[in-house]
Amino acid sequence: MPQPEHEIIKAVLAAVLSDQKDTEGRTEAERLEPRPGTLIPKPTEPKTLTSAAAALAEFGKLDGPGWLQEAGTPEILHGEATAFSAQLAKLAPATAWPVAGERASADGTRSLHLRRSADGWIITHFEETASADGLLLTQRLLSTDLLHYLVYHVAYHPERIGTHDELRPFASRFVGFKLVDEKDGQPSATTKPPTT
Repeated sequence: MPQPEHEIIKAVLAAVLSDQKDTEGRTEAERLEPRPGTLIPKPTEPKTLTSAAAALAEFGKLDGPGWLQEAGTPEILHGEATAFSAQLAKLAPATAWPVAGERASADGTRSLHLRRSADGWIITHFEETASADGLLLTQRLLSTDLLHYLVYHVAYHPERIGTHDELRPFASRFVGFKLVDEKDGQPSATTKPPTT
């Protein structure tokens, strides 16, 4: 009898990731282990804001780590909660022009995605919820400085492909940063963002 997809993913993760335990006593494979659930937008439809100042104000309502690309700044602003909030406070609301960004809540339960569109700034809030049909996976993307990961929770939903169901990515949300451990290339237990 074939194994369910999430059992296969668990076995692969356990085989390729470090077996070092973090401060909570979990291995990297256990932290990345798939789990039942999904991401839902709150409210169900993203809102479109017509001013850059309103978009920045909405972005500033969350209090966790994040990143923001702003048209007037060559660097991407990023950091943990306090440092990132300080960077955002330095932007002049009258002239700042956000292009894209993501921010998590300090408690890790919610995320916000911001992007510029022809009609204004689209803001989408995501929350995780239980779901028997969906699967949540933690995925990491290596930062351009090669020293940090951007960490995302990605929801997969079954989709009918021909005669069978296949798990396909449905939505993702930013949850924070992880340092890359210099010794073995694995992320450390420290959750610090890239420095500017």
